[in-house]
Amino acid sequence: MKKSKKNLIRLTLAAMLMAMSFVAGLFCKNFLTFGIYYRVTFENLAVILAGILLGPFYGAAVGIGEDVISCLMSTNPAVNPVITAGAAMVGFLSGLIAKYIIRKHSLIQYIAAAYIAHLVGQVLIKSVGKIFYFGMPWYGIFIGLAISLAVAAVEVAIIALIMKTKPVIKLEKEIN
Repeated sequence: MKKSKKNLIRLTLAAMLMAMSFVAGLFCKNFLTFGIYYRVTFENLAVILAGILLGPFYGAAVGIGEDVISCLMSTNPAVNPVITAGAAMVGFLSGLIAKYIIRKHSLIQYIAAAYIAHLVGQVLIKSVGKIFYFGMPWYGIFIGLAISLAVAAVEVAIIALIMKTKPVIKLEKEIN
């Protein structure tokens, strides 16, 4: 397959995953937010999937794009650079782990990609942003950690199912 066609497929897939992440985040913001700091959200699912399928830089781009679009479409259209950095790190780390550290598609790869991405991007970086920018209490990190551990478990199960489907297996062969 020509390189230009592969790049077009990669960009299209990244845009679709960005849109999926935005819609999941929008749904969760409206229905699964508790208090002002805590939300059960599956917006990272598509970002992690982008990292696994497309690599760390596409994963980071999907995270950044989704976060910026989400901010611009909200009632308060200010982009928080720390929160955006957390979203980028989710995509980057999942791609780094999947493409360069644990290269064989396996449950271990999906677990490592999702949990490390969540712990660094979601819990560490985004929590720091919430503490400094929004006044979240310091112990909110532990509440966020508990939510992220549970969400990552569900995301790993979904990613494992998605990665076993014939269309995704075929797509991955085409783009890599």
